[in-house]
Amino acid sequence: MFDWFKKREYTNVIKFPEPVKTPYIEPPKEKDPAIHYTIGHTDDNRIAFRIGYSTLTMNHQGAQQLIDQLELYQSQLHKEDEDVQ
Repeated sequence: MFDWFKKREYTNVIKFPEPVKTPYIEPPKEKDPAIHYTIGHTDDNRIAFRIGYSTLTMNHQGAQQLIDQLELYQSQLHKEDEDVQ
């Protein structure tokens, strides 16, 4: 009877199959987002506007002049709705 406990191979037990090793597939890397422009405050109370390699630094008056110029040029543009007939 004690020989039965020492027995290592059992005939009535189903053996599990060996686990299959799957090769590691690296997930596709996400493309870095392209930054077209940045705008923010600097430490000397100015506004920094960066486009590409150029950086514009403006005080309050310079920022207001840029806004005024953009509004002027915007008013000269044709609206897209007017072009359609």
